[in-house]
Amino acid sequence: MHEETLERILQVFKRVLGTRLTSFIMYGSSHTGEFHEGYSNINTMVIVSSITMSDIAAIGRELKWFFLKGNPSPLIFTQDELHSFKDVFPIEMLDIMEHHTLVYGNADPLKAITIDPKNLRFQCESELKAKLIRLRQALFVNESEKKASLLMVNSISSFIAIFKGVLRFKGKNAPAHKRDILHEIAQLVEFDPAPFLRLLEIREKKEKLKKSESFRTLEMYIEGITKVINFIEKE
Repeated sequence: MHEETLERILQVFKRVLGTRLTSFIMYGSSHTGEFHEGYSNINTMVIVSSITMSDIAAIGRELKWFFLKGNPSPLIFTQDELHSFKDVFPIEMLDIMEHHTLVYGNADPLKAITIDPKNLRFQCESELKAKLIRLRQALFVNESEKKASLLMVNSISSFIAIFKGVLRFKGKNAPAHKRDILHEIAQLVEFDPAPFLRLLEIREKKEKLKKSESFRTLEMYIEGITKVINFIEKE
């Protein structure tokens, strides 16, 4: 399924960009085997020598079917932009670097990328704090059990991605799978991973959190996030 979709996308880029297309990469859950229909996306990165707004508009028109399925737009970079991106978004870049497949291109452009640990630490701290603030703000207007459950289910993947960045910053080998990441970060920081694991199960099975466990799960969820923030602040 993914192979057919990727080939269809690749042909669009080839038609529009021709020789300006240098690399086409797949990354994310479709690469690690954690793809779940309805929640997971097909993530792609494109490296080009140059691209115009007209090119992007033309590609967008041909890929409308792909976006209507909920998939994100491909990340598009020149080689110089790729190197500047890794300084600002080291969490995302490390994840892509570790879990990707070169679908098209003569050489893998990600092999030449290196990440500064200082940039990684800064992004982990700033994003954890920003996401925690937004989560609390959302709870002011979505205080019901049902809304609280939805907020947690929708945010858990982004928190786990940052937890993975914290493990990397500490020199740990970050696992590929979400449950393993949760066990590793919980052991390092010393918090209970149970609510996070429960939310993953609900997300993957498309179930609902029981009303009786919703607010307690939320309390433990925020407590775990806060402990990770306190941990990285001390580093």
